[in-house]
Amino acid sequence: MSLSREQLVDRFVQLFEAIYAGMCPSPTNEWWDMELTMPQLKALVLLYQGPHRMSDVASYLGTSLSSATSMMDRLVEKDLIDRAPDPHDRRVVTCRLTSHGLEEMERFWSVGHMRTQELARDLTDQELQVLIPAMEIFQRAAQRAQDRTDRATMEAMP
Repeated sequence: MSLSREQLVDRFVQLFEAIYAGMCPSPTNEWWDMELTMPQLKALVLLYQGPHRMSDVASYLGTSLSSATSMMDRLVEKDLIDRAPDPHDRRVVTCRLTSHGLEEMERFWSVGHMRTQELARDLTDQELQVLIPAMEIFQRAAQRAQDRTDRATMEAMP
């Protein structure tokens, strides 16, 4: 019995969500002590990729500029980010991780990296030989989706 495309997509999503849930590390006590909200963590993940304008952070979080600014104020107080005016346009505020924020994000990613390594070690060589090409296909699909998003963003800019 062959599955329809819709059934295949649904099964893929179910498996992906189950894998993702299994890979997500439990927050350490140190992360709980930092008292970060999910939007704050999302902002830190964005800034881990590099400095961003405050308006980009708000857009990424799907919130207003004033809400994003308030949230970023709390991250400044925790010494995780700092803000600076853009040297070319003083109306623009750029946010970036502080050295402390960078250290915390490196620690956060290292926990996930170690969890992924643990899962990979549970696979046989034969399973890895099958899984790696499939993951490469999925990575290319993710890159195509990102490229479409980037193009749409560029086209929407005035």
